[in-house]
Amino acid sequence: MLPPRWTSAPPLAVAARPVRQPGSLTARLAKSGTVTVDVLATGWHAASIDEAAALGLPRAGMRVYARLVCVRRNGRPAVLARSVTTIKGIRVCWKRLRQLGRRPLASLLWSDARMRRSPFQYARLGAADALARAIGHAVPAPARRSTFAHGGEPLVVMEAFLDLPWPSLPWSARRHSWTAAG
Repeated sequence: MLPPRWTSAPPLAVAARPVRQPGSLTARLAKSGTVTVDVLATGWHAASIDEAAALGLPRAGMRVYARLVCVRRNGRPAVLARSVTTIKGIRVCWKRLRQLGRRPLASLLWSDARMRRSPFQYARLGAADALARAIGHAVPAPARRSTFAHGGEPLVVMEAFLDLPWPSLPWSARRHSWTAAG
């Protein structure tokens, strides 16, 4: 499967507003229910093509530290998130990532005023995407990613929106963007 095609063009539908909003996704989810985090995987992984590019690595397949979680709202999967950083990043600037356990990444990211976040990029993850298969999610999901900078080292955070209260968003494969619904 090819990696997702990331674009700076956000979904246009009004119902997709949560995908475009900055700040803590976990805090917004908590406003409408109980939020829990299931850790699906942590540790050393091979960087995908798009992760390598976002981290500034010379090629895919290089070793990165990754954390894959399913954020649940009221027990239902709401967001699938994968965070990746370089070897230097996990050893120096992002070492607290290893200690998060079931706590949300937001507890690390939004506790430091020096943290900087890049603009969002957006994609549509298909049912065959490895991240969607990790929890058995069978339908396409809107996704976003951004890169946090801390001490000069990147942390790429990808979030796929699985069960938030908005309708399915039409995806134009030709334009690599969402189209406004109805």
